[in-house]
Amino acid sequence: MELYLVRHGQTQANLDGVYCGSSDLALTALGEQQADAVAAQLAGISFDAVYTSGLQRTHQTAQRILGADAEFVQLTGLDEMAFGEWELRHHKELQQEDAEHYAAWCADWQRTVPPGGEGFRDFSARVRLALSDLQQKHAGQRVLIVAHQGVISIICTQLLKLEDRAMWHFRIEQGAHSRIDYREGFSVIHCLNNRGKALA
Repeated sequence: MELYLVRHGQTQANLDGVYCGSSDLALTALGEQQADAVAAQLAGISFDAVYTSGLQRTHQTAQRILGADAEFVQLTGLDEMAFGEWELRHHKELQQEDAEHYAAWCADWQRTVPPGGEGFRDFSARVRLALSDLQQKHAGQRVLIVAHQGVISIICTQLLKLEDRAMWHFRIEQGAHSRIDYREGFSVIHCLNNRGKALA
């Protein structure tokens, strides 16, 4: 599988520096420009399948990359981690208003669950399951996934057979594309956060 990975364009939550997982925000004007930049990067590349998360910021990004009438499959397994009561809140606010729980989460983010939110282990498991399904379904094909920072980081760790905590080694930028080729259980990073023209 030739897998192209694109993070959605900027949202207001990105500008504000707040936690945003399940909140269904639209792209900002800059986010639209970032998606258009990826469209130019991937121009001329045809995909056997295109997947997005269930959230509109990925839908809008995919439509600007592929065209308003483009067909893609929404896969909720590719949704960003849900932060529950911490959605759209800044870490400084949480340090003051939910200090004990937030400190526990910072100390052990893999096992502590945000209030009303999704635990990291559940999040990681569903992303890995979604990827595994796509690997089986699209062996030998070219696939585009438009998703989120956390999701794409987990995909990278899964493809490279790394532990979950290695996700922090992958900074996934907006307005760029990455590509990882996967064949017979072995993955090769073709590019990461590429802002130039993609090579077929």
